[in-house]
Amino acid sequence: MREYLHSPELIRLAIVLGVVVSMIFYEKVQLTTGGAIVPAYLAISLPHPLLIVSTVAAGLAAWGVTHVWLPKRKILYGRRKFDVELLVGLGFVGIGTLAAWHLGSYSPILLSLTGIGFLIPGIIAHDMGRQGPKRTLQAIAATTVILALIVYVLEEVLVIIEAVPQGDSTQLASVLGYPREFIIVGVVASVALGMLIFEKLGLRAGGFVTGGYLALVGPRWTELAFALVSAVITYVIVVHLLMPRLLLFGRRKLATMILVAALVTWSGELAVMHLTDESFVPWRGLTVVTLMVPALLANDAQRQGWEKTLWGSALSGVGAYGLTNLAAAAAVLLGWFQ
Repeated sequence: MREYLHSPELIRLAIVLGVVVSMIFYEKVQLTTGGAIVPAYLAISLPHPLLIVSTVAAGLAAWGVTHVWLPKRKILYGRRKFDVELLVGLGFVGIGTLAAWHLGSYSPILLSLTGIGFLIPGIIAHDMGRQGPKRTLQAIAATTVILALIVYVLEEVLVIIEAVPQGDSTQLASVLGYPREFIIVGVVASVALGMLIFEKLGLRAGGFVTGGYLALVGPRWTELAFALVSAVITYVIVVHLLMPRLLLFGRRKLATMILVAALVTWSGELAVMHLTDESFVPWRGLTVVTLMVPALLANDAQRQGWEKTLWGSALSGVGAYGLTNLAAAAAVLLGWFQ
């Protein structure tokens, strides 16, 4: 798992502001930015340009596979096409990660071949398929530059007011469902299982990556409870308070879910840390996912109801837990991992 280049507070502020900037950009010029969270990821990675180059290259390669090469051999559309885009993007992330492991010993700069985010290349490829690579890259570049300037100012402000956490909030909890080195395997399993569960049972799994991260924190029931409570509060605010009063659908609705979930989850995290004297930090070390999982759960609950969403996410989480631990056990037996 890649360590972030900035403090968790700045990362989260960048994600929230990135969603806002992306939606304003879409409303004004009708161009999507490769996903609402993509500009934020790229903006916070500007100190390491190779990260950005490798990520965008992986997205472009995923677009080439799913929109140029694969359609000549198989008909893809709708959700299935998006699933394939994510999996192909994950494949290129895996290739970049392996290359970084092997070449990183020659130069630390080459560690940046891992790219940024597991799903970012697939999301970029999806938007390239809708509006073309050129327009997508232009939108990504424009919003990334805008957000990078905002991030720079915010970072200076946080330094001035000394809003820096005292503890190591980037360190994962000691009890995990599988080794942290296998998070990418858990994410791949989560995406693949989400596809299978939807195709066979018609159940959405609370987001493509949710199962993989639920499996990671699964042994700590308090983590699951925190995510579920945050998701329910987000659902109530968006569905029962905002949607009856505002025109929210599609990208607007998902962006609103993310923004509300960020506010709810971040506030809840601060409250829990205060009440426990920082002995318990919900989803410790998972800076962005802590905000995203409740949003994805609430979004799918709005689409299909809570019962189906809980079943789908549970099946995905249990499956990802089993598959990832099998992969870890196999790696140990083969001497690839200790």
